[in-house]
Amino acid sequence: KINEIKSNINILDSQSTVQFGIGAQKNIASFSETILGQIKSKDSGFVGDIMTDLMLKVKDASVDSVEDDSFFKKIPFLGKFSNNTEKYLAKFQTVETQIEKIESELDKARMGLLKDIGVLDGLYNKNVEYFNDLQLYIKAGEEKLEEYRTVTLPKLRAEALASQDPMASQLVNDFENTVNRFDKKVYDLKLSKTLAIQTAPQIKLIQNNDKVLVDKIQTAILNTI
Repeated sequence: KINEIKSNINILDSQSTVQFGIGAQKNIASFSETILGQIKSKDSGFVGDIMTDLMLKVKDASVDSVEDDSFFKKIPFLGKFSNNTEKYLAKFQTVETQIEKIESELDKARMGLLKDIGVLDGLYNKNVEYFNDLQLYIKAGEEKLEEYRTVTLPKLRAEALASQDPMASQLVNDFENTVNRFDKKVYDLKLSKTLAIQTAPQIKLIQNNDKVLVDKIQTAILNTI
């Protein structure tokens, strides 16, 4: 693949030099915007709000109010105790309905997070793919630069010196400037490669946060509720 890329490099073609590796660079740039959008659209705070609401509802449903010492004191007054129990049961049924609604919301959030985790796996793999593409272009560019500087330029300088033609020397200078511009292009690809390296842990960080939230939600559904 590197040899194929090298064979298509024509440093004397300005368009070819400018476009070198541009596809891989665009992929990284647009991909970074996708990751940024994923971060911006991520609002894990709503899960925390639901969990807090759940804990408050569970606390409201506490049976402590009918299990303290006064419970036993109320036994002789069955009528009064019956009224208190009915009030508690009525309250509990209301809270139970609210908790069921919270459970539904939590399960919906859990499914959304699981979907995001799968999407992030795909994004991570894409990032690796783009990184590898950049590696190929960088390697091909470096090998071509080495060829220009160790073989082509010395040969052109020697020919210009032997010809004693001022125009030949100018052509050598132009070619050398073109090589330097191509070197800058390869350097730009290396910057994009650095961006790909930085993106990988960002994806994993978002994904791990989602996994933690899923664990908390599942604990709430399976244990707390």
